[in-house]
Amino acid sequence: MHAEDFLTALDTGKIDPVYLFVGGSVFFMEEAWKKLLSSLLPERGKNFNGERLRARETEAGDVIERLATTPMFGGRRLLMVDNVEAWAKGDRAAMEAFVQRIPPSACLVMTASDRKNIEGLAKAVETRGKVVQFRSPGDKEALRWLIERGKQLGKNLSHRAAFLLVEMVGGDLHALASELDKICTFVGERDRIETEDILETTSSQRSFSAFDMLDHLKAQQADKALRSLRSLILSGELPLKILSTLAWQIRIVWQVKDGLRQGISEAELAARLKSHPFVIKKAREQAVRFSDADLYRVIEAIAQTDIAIKSTGTPPELLLEELVLDLCMDSKKPPITPGRHEKAMRHRN
Repeated sequence: MHAEDFLTALDTGKIDPVYLFVGGSVFFMEEAWKKLLSSLLPERGKNFNGERLRARETEAGDVIERLATTPMFGGRRLLMVDNVEAWAKGDRAAMEAFVQRIPPSACLVMTASDRKNIEGLAKAVETRGKVVQFRSPGDKEALRWLIERGKQLGKNLSHRAAFLLVEMVGGDLHALASELDKICTFVGERDRIETEDILETTSSQRSFSAFDMLDHLKAQQADKALRSLRSLILSGELPLKILSTLAWQIRIVWQVKDGLRQGISEAELAARLKSHPFVIKKAREQAVRFSDADLYRVIEAIAQTDIAIKSTGTPPELLLEELVLDLCMDSKKPPITPGRHEKAMRHRN
C-alpha cells in the first residue's frame, strides 16, 4: 500500500489493527501518524492511549504487554514503535506471533527504513494489516508537495516560486515546511507567493550561504557546495558578486584568525570589522577548521576564476561550478606554503 492509499483509507474510517511504515520519508510518516492519532483517539484520550516508543530502547515483550492493557477512556490503544529493524531476532519473532492475535482494542504502528532484514515481520503484518510504503520524494515530487502544502495554508505558490524554494532548500520536506511557514508569515494576508517574496525573505541569509559553501568545500562535499552555489545564483546574485563575496569571506576568516591569536574578543572584532556578530561567530568556527595554507589556496583559485570570467567567453556559472569542484579536489592536496600574497590579502579591506 502506498502512503496516499493509507491516508484515503483513514478518511473512510477503515483502520487496520497493525501497520508497518517502510521507507525514507520520515516527514510523511510523521504526518500519517498524526492523522491516525487524530482519527482513532478522542481528544481527551490522546495523552493516555497514544504512545510512541523506540525499538532500540524497548523490547517486543514490553510492547505486547502495553497493547494488551485495556485502554483508558474506552476506544483503542494506539502505539507506535520506531525503527523495528533494530530489534533482535527473538524480538522480531515474538512480534510476528503477536500480530496474529492482536486484540481488537489495539492498533500497532511500526516503522522501518527498509523492508530488508524484517521480511518475516512484514509478511506477518500483511496477514492482519498493511505494509505502507513511504518513498522519499524527489525534487519534482517535493515541488508538487510544496504547492499543495501552500494551498493547505491558504497560499498559492507560483510554479517559479516553488521551484526556487526547492532549489534553494533541497527536497527535505521538514526544511521546506519550515521555510514555507516563514514565507507565509512574511506575506501576511496576501494569498499568493511569488519569487520576489522568497528572495526577500531569504536575502538576509545570502551572505551566510557563502559560509556554508566554504564549510562544504572543506568537507569535500561537492554536491552540497554546488547546491549552495546554485541557491545564490537562483536568488539573483551575479557570478562576480558571488566571487567577491567568497573573497570577502576568506579575508574575514583570516582577520578573525589573526584577531583571535592576539586575544581580541569576538565583540571587539565585530566592531573593528563592522560585521554582524553572526558573521564573526561563523568566521571564528571556520578559522579553527582552515589553516592559513587552506585559505591561501582558496583565494588564489578565486583570483584565477575572476580572470577567467573577465577574459574568456566561458559562461560564468560554469566557471564557478568548476571552481567549486576544483576546490573540493584541492582539499586532498598537500598544503601550499603561503607567501607575501597571503599577508597582503589577509589585511586587505
